[in-house]
Amino acid sequence: RPSVRQIVPFKHTDRTPEGADDQDRIDIALRVDDDTPSDSPYRGRTKPDYSRMLALIEAKCSSDEPEQQAAYAQLFKYSRHIYANQHDRRFVWGLTVCDSTFRICLLGQNRILSSGSIDVTTPDGRKALAKWLVNMSLCERDRLGYDSTLYYNGDEHRWEVKVHDDATGEFKVYEIISCMRISDRVCGRHTRCFCCKEIEPSRDVDEHGKSVEPREILVKRAWAITAQNSDDKSRDEVSLLREINNTLKDNKDLEGKYPTLLAGGVVRITDENGEMFDDTVKTAFAELSEETLRDVGSRTQKGMAMTPIGQDIRRCKSADELIIAAADVMEVHSAIRKQCNILHRDISINNILINRNGPGGGACGMLIDFDCALRIDDTTDHKARSEMTGTFPFMSINNLEASDVIRTELDDWESIIYVLCWLGTFGANTDDEEDMQAGGKPLRIYKWRNGDAVEVAEAKRNHMDTDKLFVSNIVSQFIQDPLYFPLMELVVNLRQKLFDNPNVSPKGRGTLESLMNFAFRFAAIPEQSKKEPCWDDGCNEDELDQFKRRATCAGKISDALLEAIKDAREVSKK
Repeated sequence: RPSVRQIVPFKHTDRTPEGADDQDRIDIALRVDDDTPSDSPYRGRTKPDYSRMLALIEAKCSSDEPEQQAAYAQLFKYSRHIYANQHDRRFVWGLTVCDSTFRICLLGQNRILSSGSIDVTTPDGRKALAKWLVNMSLCERDRLGYDSTLYYNGDEHRWEVKVHDDATGEFKVYEIISCMRISDRVCGRHTRCFCCKEIEPSRDVDEHGKSVEPREILVKRAWAITAQNSDDKSRDEVSLLREINNTLKDNKDLEGKYPTLLAGGVVRITDENGEMFDDTVKTAFAELSEETLRDVGSRTQKGMAMTPIGQDIRRCKSADELIIAAADVMEVHSAIRKQCNILHRDISINNILINRNGPGGGACGMLIDFDCALRIDDTTDHKARSEMTGTFPFMSINNLEASDVIRTELDDWESIIYVLCWLGTFGANTDDEEDMQAGGKPLRIYKWRNGDAVEVAEAKRNHMDTDKLFVSNIVSQFIQDPLYFPLMELVVNLRQKLFDNPNVSPKGRGTLESLMNFAFRFAAIPEQSKKEPCWDDGCNEDELDQFKRRATCAGKISDALLEAIKDAREVSKK
């Protein structure tokens, strides 16, 4: 006989549909009445207690379309709290109740699905609703949206996570200490990171005969977009990290500046019958029709165990340490691009960490998160290389404008300039950030965050156009502390080498249209812009497009940028 779980309403919710406190708390919630410990180190602490909610219910008095849409909106809003507080949730169930009409909602990684109207004033409607509730009581736990590879070990009184390794076919088990990154989005990758430790150390004693303490391990979970061709590993993070590890393992100068992969692969779920399956959208929603599954799209949950564990880049001790970290990151970025033909494509403040146990025991920067990385070679699809990836404040202009110019390492170099500008404005650490907020300045850098992609790109075009505009709009609003002066000098130098590089001719100032609208746009050598014509009739549009021109000499420009940031690192180290 199948085990039966008791599903009951949650306490302390608003069970009246008047909507007076719609923005404050959910209307009704269902939970499973079980003995799962509530003091989990990876479950959140919020009111109401979302850590135990199975499904959300939003109620409205009317069945009018505006009320139905409002119920959907609130359901989606509150589902984020379930993901944030239940790190073992793969998808979330919900109900909307508008007058006597129910709709069952399934909130997945790519899409939010809703059933047709279920009218409980009719026998068929009541039967359909009762059938759903009974199924929720009897079905396998993974069909409720839970991940069986994150579980409570009652014998050892600890939470554990299993990581499947594709290379060996084995599982590695780690004890969860804390959650370092939560997922609080309705759809998407739902990336989560856990601080864990080895249950059994890889060795009992070190080379000096001293006992070895269990290592701290970072376990990452994310729903990655699945390639249509299962053999295509050009953008599979686990495969890319494994290749990076194998290629760079003998380079001691880069040790600790990128993640060391201990195990990784597709998350494999074991159901209550002992059957094991890959955790993909198609297996999770296997009962849906083929047509619906095609519309939902394809994602696969991947798990990785890595070392070392770094600190947020915003915890730098000084602007000098920030410069050192940025140089380390771009050094390993260049090595990965040249030796592995892998382009990161998502340089941001979220993907740069400080490793306090770097080479020689000092601090170094570490480049993480290869979710958006792509293997670059002659067979790489041009469309894949030109797709938009990243976070608005740190995306290159070429990326934001979604042009058909292929992305190169120079787009990532442009991103590191934006990262340094952002931290130069808001502070390399929380103490500096508080000082900046106290100043109350109107910050033009906010234009890199506000608006759509086109508006952000235009703001960056204006700010990065010339040294004078860059300094007056951005650098002048850095934290006014002498300790930040080297950072100011660095970003100005990097901007010159990227946007004013002599390898990009003075004719490369954008398209003819942009030249007419914005005088001397992207002048390759500003001091010569008044001496030479903006364009000549012999140049076609490709020759006038700076991004296309600089893509042809990306390697040479990248080398100059790397030399500049490494020189700045040496000064900061002193």
